Amino acid sequence: MSKSNKKKWLKVIEFAVVGVATCLNPHAGFLLFLLKLCFQILTALQTDDPSETNKDKRTTRCLADRQRFDREAAITRRSLPHTPVESTKQQKLS
Repeated sequence: MSKSNKKKWLKVIEFAVVGVATCLNPHAGFLLFLLKLCFQILTALQTDDPSETNKDKRTTRCLADRQRFDREAAITRRSLPHTPVESTKQQKLS
């Protein structure tokens, strides 16, 4: 679901909930204000600044960075625990 669709649905839900609450108790002005404030907070939390989400992710890396990452990944793979395998020469001797 796209961000604009989510905002539209949130506005529709806000309108329905506040409208029903107003019909049920039109004299509860402060509670209606709090309800609207909650929806405003939800809307504010929905907006996602792309510069904040991708701060540590670098989309373009230079060749040296890619090579360093590849070396680190290879070292990590080699350092994983494994079961020792006896050579065929040792198996024949025993």
